[in-house]
Amino acid sequence: MYAADGEFYPAEITNISYSPKKKKAPVKVHYMGYEGEDAWLSLDMLKCKALKGATKAPVKEKAPAKAAPKPKAKAKAKAKAKPQMDYSGLQKGMRLQAEADGKYWAAEVVAVSQKRKDAPVKVTFIGYDKQYDEWLGAERLRSKVIVPMSKDGGKAAFGAVMPPAARKLLLTKPKVKAPLDPGFSPLILAKQKYMEAAKDCKDKLTWALVRSDGCGRYSLPVFPEGTKDARASAYLAGILIQEMIWQRSASSMVLHGPAKICKYLQKCYSTGGAYEFEVMSMPKVCGHPETPFEVKVVENESEIPENKDTPQVCGKDANGCRLAFDLGKSDIKTVAVKDNEVVYSKETEWDVTNPDPQYHFDAILAALKLAKDTLPKVEAIGGSATGTVSALNEATWCDIFPNVPPDVYKEKVVDIFIRLGKEIARDVPLKVINDGEVTALAAVQKIKAGNVMGISMGSSEGAGYANADGNLMGWISELCYCKIDLNPKAPTDPWSKGAHRGLSHMYLGQRGTTKLASKGGVEVPANYKYPHADMCTIKHENHAQCLKLIQEAMKGDKAEEVKKIYETVGVYLGYALAGYCEFYKIDHVMILGRVSKGKGGDIMLDMAKKVLEEEFPQYSHIKFHTADDHFKAVGQCIAAAALPELKK
Repeated sequence: MYAADGEFYPAEITNISYSPKKKKAPVKVHYMGYEGEDAWLSLDMLKCKALKGATKAPVKEKAPAKAAPKPKAKAKAKAKAKPQMDYSGLQKGMRLQAEADGKYWAAEVVAVSQKRKDAPVKVTFIGYDKQYDEWLGAERLRSKVIVPMSKDGGKAAFGAVMPPAARKLLLTKPKVKAPLDPGFSPLILAKQKYMEAAKDCKDKLTWALVRSDGCGRYSLPVFPEGTKDARASAYLAGILIQEMIWQRSASSMVLHGPAKICKYLQKCYSTGGAYEFEVMSMPKVCGHPETPFEVKVVENESEIPENKDTPQVCGKDANGCRLAFDLGKSDIKTVAVKDNEVVYSKETEWDVTNPDPQYHFDAILAALKLAKDTLPKVEAIGGSATGTVSALNEATWCDIFPNVPPDVYKEKVVDIFIRLGKEIARDVPLKVINDGEVTALAAVQKIKAGNVMGISMGSSEGAGYANADGNLMGWISELCYCKIDLNPKAPTDPWSKGAHRGLSHMYLGQRGTTKLASKGGVEVPANYKYPHADMCTIKHENHAQCLKLIQEAMKGDKAEEVKKIYETVGVYLGYALAGYCEFYKIDHVMILGRVSKGKGGDIMLDMAKKVLEEEFPQYSHIKFHTADDHFKAVGQCIAAAALPELKK
């Protein structure tokens, strides 16, 4: 039996211990076909003819029976309110573990009743008569498909719970371990494992993600309908579609493939589905919030649109007199540039959570006016911001204005950059792009090469990519919303409002370190210990302060323990990069952001390199670059300022 799911698998004995220390679990087995899955087990977790007489007696002595809980346990139960649980993922015949007499036993679901609130699941204990069948609640059951209900008390979204077939096929342990995150299960490894298992499958699912200036297309081999593994195919397809959506954006989706899988995905990508967040976000990202995201299933593969990209050429010469701004989630950075030389630079803190768009407009305007005063004239304005910005400089979906109401956002925020440009310098050329893209373009100018991925590990993950010609792909590359960890217990993030687990937000920004602070031996205030409520909001102040404590601890006596935080984040980075390489041809990576500062940043990059060398040698050629003080102060500023072409 595999303890995590209560299922039995073929295994072979690798060791038997007669030591008193191993009395409870004397037999070590290797699960055949699963690398590194050896485990010491008790006799009741084994099925073997040679143990037929040995297992029955001790097991029957502790036959499952209803036992009254201890008084203390009752007191605690009353003191702490039970969270409401969603049992919709359970099915008749499904294996799980059930508690009796203080011990968990292999069991099977007999029935699930909606009428029984406290004990809705009837189970039968494997190997025992039906007289021991019992109705139980979540507190006495172990199964990954039993999950807490959503905050509003409703059931988990359709398709959100990982089915057992997907857990078996997709959950994979990395070769390079994450020291402080033993449950980390990289998506890239799941994809590789799946593709190997499905290599002989004749059926395939094809999808196209259509946007105004292009289309992303992908095909995935899938297992035959009606098999358990087909559920794993459908589940993985949903995740891969989500990944591509946040790489390129999409106003609609077209599907072709097995009918049941297409229907499943159509429901997942609709209101009430697992990817409702994407369905509601994409119309805003694409600049037409009034047009719903549509999912269409077609009968013929020829009806699937072809892949299409529209690379964007950006200016690379900051000649003349220019202003530039960079809007982050913690501060506004403004610069004045004259003939490629920065003559003024300033950082101004601001509150991105303010719901009043006029506050944001006034704060940016005031910062730009100070920069303007240092130039004889203004001939162009360049800028960058987190989120997505259209080719027309519209803030279609920028998460630096998270609390502005939707109707107000459309009226007062979408054209905010255009209005700022006119207020400062009337009709001079203006070009605003995503902050990650600026990082990539600045890196191109610095290293004099293309195929560059720029990653800023700051408040979150800001990413951008420049192709071999040093131009942008026309993709949004909002990689912070891509899943990199399939662990069913991975953390949620506040930006998607708990819709997903394992998104890069919580791995490749400062939250990737702060969620590990106490595990890494860093002494932090109680409200800085994840998952304290103060660490689970969109505000960044606590995380910024916690990161400073981590960086300071790296200089003290606990450095050896604290460095495990950076080693863990380095593992995250390495596996994430390997995943990005399927879609981006990467020869260089420029790493920026406060997480990369100091000795910890070096440890992080060394670990990321180790992941590529040991697990993905085909990507070991990638060169890592970090920003020196000059580049941080000047490189990105000049790149942003150079974006618009001067009027002739």
